[in-house]
Amino acid sequence: MNYDRRSELEEFKRVNLSIIASSYGYEINRKKSTRHSVLMANGADKIIISQNGDHYIFCSVHNLGSGTAIDFIQTVIEPGCSLGRVRQLLRPFLNQSYLTTIQQSYTGKYAAEIRPSETDLIAVAARYSKFDPIAQPHSYLCHERGIPFELLQSPRLRDQIRHSPKGGSIAFPHWGYEAGKEKSERCLVGYEIKGPNVNMFSKGGRKALWMSTALKGDHTLAVAESGLDALSYLALQGTEGTRVASISGKMNPEQPKLLRMAIERMTENSHIIAAFDNDPGGDELTERLQVIVSKTGRRDLEFKDVRPPARGSDWNQVLVQDALKAGRIQTTGPSLGL
Repeated sequence: MNYDRRSELEEFKRVNLSIIASSYGYEINRKKSTRHSVLMANGADKIIISQNGDHYIFCSVHNLGSGTAIDFIQTVIEPGCSLGRVRQLLRPFLNQSYLTTIQQSYTGKYAAEIRPSETDLIAVAARYSKFDPIAQPHSYLCHERGIPFELLQSPRLRDQIRHSPKGGSIAFPHWGYEAGKEKSERCLVGYEIKGPNVNMFSKGGRKALWMSTALKGDHTLAVAESGLDALSYLALQGTEGTRVASISGKMNPEQPKLLRMAIERMTENSHIIAAFDNDPGGDELTERLQVIVSKTGRRDLEFKDVRPPARGSDWNQVLVQDALKAGRIQTTGPSLGL
């Protein structure tokens, strides 16, 4: 098909960019990719590729650039090259025969399908890709906060939390829906960050729900304010039949809907646990969660307020004190405030 010069540039943007990238040596990392964002690496260089509308766009993990296939050529493949050179390199991908040959040559190295995503969420996914799965006892989580390493490696939590190899912080990914698309598939919308003297939420992201893995036979859903408190609740109460969720602080307008959906997925006669802090903020969240449970209309569900017994405490403070007494950790650390 023949294109005029302007429409040709538009067509370049519609070609699956992960296929183009694979032809330049990039390979998909499936463990760090989702249906909405694909991580590809070529040596030390890493990029995230997503679809925004009918255009494919990339975002460099190392801040080398971002944009469409045109920007990919001009900033990553041949930095500073002319638009004429871009046309030379991308024009073959508009030929179906050539595209098919490339697909066959690089099978398994690209994503055949990428679901559309918001532009802001692509940058969130790029930053989240810098966090790695926890493969050994973590200094902050295990040695300061008292979270057992075997719990982090359990089927309930495996790969549900990541850590920064450089800073030692941990990330709890929040999964939700694109704005105005509650009936679409869930996608990464942000992540809570915890670490020594660090308590923040991802730049450009928004709070949804962090959740542990749902397992067959679960009969309890416990909701905590932070991911750390949710882990602590599991460590103290046990993982058998219990999945946990966290909201990362105060509830935003989107989270009651997400909580209700999570509650409605629970089996008959399940328990819904308010595992919030024992303070005024936790009082309010407990009341709100009870209302959300009642709005499901399911009389088989049992709501319970299971918060720490001491006023002003949270579940991680309880766990740390327990770990100190048992000798599992030796110091509270400067970041705990205990």
